[in-house]
Amino acid sequence: MRTTLLVKPYKGPLAFDFQSLEGTLVDLPDRKTRGLRREKEGWEQVAQELRARLPVHAGALRLAHDVDAQLADLSERLDQVRTCKKVVDELARVAAATEALLEDQREGMVTLVVEAVRKAAKRTDPMLLTAFEQTIHYRGQLGKRAVMTRRANEEAAAKAAAAAMVAVAAVEAGGAEQAAADQAAADQAAADQAGAQGEGAASLQA
Repeated sequence: MRTTLLVKPYKGPLAFDFQSLEGTLVDLPDRKTRGLRREKEGWEQVAQELRARLPVHAGALRLAHDVDAQLADLSERLDQVRTCKKVVDELARVAAATEALLEDQREGMVTLVVEAVRKAAKRTDPMLLTAFEQTIHYRGQLGKRAVMTRRANEEAAAKAAAAAMVAVAAVEAGGAEQAAADQAAADQAAADQAGAQGEGAASLQA
């Protein structure tokens, strides 16, 4: 049973000027950002402090006289990159959603064609099955995939049920073993006590 989707037109930006990022954007190998130092909580307060204090104390700190300008430039470029990233991420999200929807609509059209071919082949011309052989095979993959998925789910459920039964049996067996051990210990304690009493009586008689 298909679910009805609520489709809304995308109303975000469709154009973005990346020219301002020329010379800023870089490309790193996969996973090479791991270990890089990232912005931490409280940066805004730190930025205000640096803007106010560095121009006054840069000399005493033996830092470059324009260190505050360098920080300001980095922050400005970072803001530009984040603005770009926000737009790109949103476009990527809606592009992926649109791709999935268009594929679904196209697959629906293929289904209509295959159903029409099968009906026409049965009604008038069996050769139509050969004419649309690739299309019919393509459409049939969905049914095969559904069967495979159902079988995999059934096998997984059966394995889970079997594992649960084994676990229950193990618990029950463990409980029975523990009960037997407890009973054996009680019997041994009773025997020891009886033996001790017998020895005590023998001592008194002696």
